[in-house]
Amino acid sequence: MFLALWYYLHGYVMITVSGFSVERFVNMATFRGIYLWNIQPKGSYMQMNVSTKGYILLEECAEKTGCQYDIVCRCGLPALLKKYKKRKILSLGILFFVAALYLLSSFVWTVEVEGNERIQKEELFAACEKMGMAPGKLKWNVNTDNITERLLEIFPDISWVSVSVKGTDALIKIVETIPQPEIVDKVTPSDLIAKKDSIIQSITVEAGTPIVQSGDVVKKGELLISGEVIIAAGEEAEVGREYIHARGAILGKVWYTLEEKIDLHYEEKKYTGEEKKDKSIQIGDIVINIIQPNMEDSTYDKQKTGGKQFAIGDFKLPVAWVEQTYKKYETIQKERTEEQAKKEIEQILKQKAIEVVEGEIENIDIVYQRQDNSVVATATIIAIEEIGEEQKREQMILQKNEEEL
Repeated sequence: MFLALWYYLHGYVMITVSGFSVERFVNMATFRGIYLWNIQPKGSYMQMNVSTKGYILLEECAEKTGCQYDIVCRCGLPALLKKYKKRKILSLGILFFVAALYLLSSFVWTVEVEGNERIQKEELFAACEKMGMAPGKLKWNVNTDNITERLLEIFPDISWVSVSVKGTDALIKIVETIPQPEIVDKVTPSDLIAKKDSIIQSITVEAGTPIVQSGDVVKKGELLISGEVIIAAGEEAEVGREYIHARGAILGKVWYTLEEKIDLHYEEKKYTGEEKKDKSIQIGDIVINIIQPNMEDSTYDKQKTGGKQFAIGDFKLPVAWVEQTYKKYETIQKERTEEQAKKEIEQILKQKAIEVVEGEIENIDIVYQRQDNSVVATATIIAIEEIGEEQKREQMILQKNEEEL
């Protein structure tokens, strides 16, 4: 291995030897200290390798043995340098490419996350960027041990984390903590109050004293089920009061109002069918356009239609080939009838109602009004929702409860 590297760096010659005493030629060269290797019989001649200095000494061996030798090729680093010395531009291009490749491979170009479920990737990326690990940052400045410790401090939901940099890729592997089960408090004294204005539809009490009944109109914050329970010995005699955790289900009728507006005259895109291609090379965040279409004085939509991320095996290079398509369109004036506008508004308001209402929609009443070039709609939505909301009792009541007990 060492000799092969030595002779490659100093250069060697591949030769063929022919004659009646080729074996004697080889023995004489070896006796004179000329190193021959990779000797292969080739019918009427032999092929072998000899060092550049040893080649000069072969002439005397050939004369004494009556053999002839010819050069097949000159090999090794000196021959390679001599070959490319005549091609300066190519040589400079190769050197520039190697230097550029080394420079680009010194940066982190991609950051990936594995194992996250509750923690958002964007939060991890933002935290890592503050610590010096982000696309475009020198990987020599990335302290993976420090980032690992800081992530454990910043995110309590992470039980284990590993940060590694391989090639131009940074990988964050995390294991999240097991979420604690939600503990329902059934001990702390509390009331149930209305979280919205509504009309009570039904009330079911599990624990506590009901304050309202079906059909009552209540305002937001009004008491529905009290956690204060009167302890009586008979029908009228009050022995004391106990403060408990009120529980129950209260359904109320709730009203919402939504508005929507839509124009009768509007603009719409119409694609002409004309398309142009944009081909470019992306190095990190730098984009070099190879073929850039002239899109002046025209409107278009840009869409990525192809590309390739260059890589050597699993090693991703920070270089990509990107193809984009520009689709030209014209803006045309269109008009919808009032009936069409009403149908569109109805669909929009129904979708918004689904997003806003927390319970079951009972009825949607829509009133339309024409205003100049528009149709304005007002929707009144009636829904049945759970309106109870827990509110803990004040500390003074707790103290009073302790004194009575």
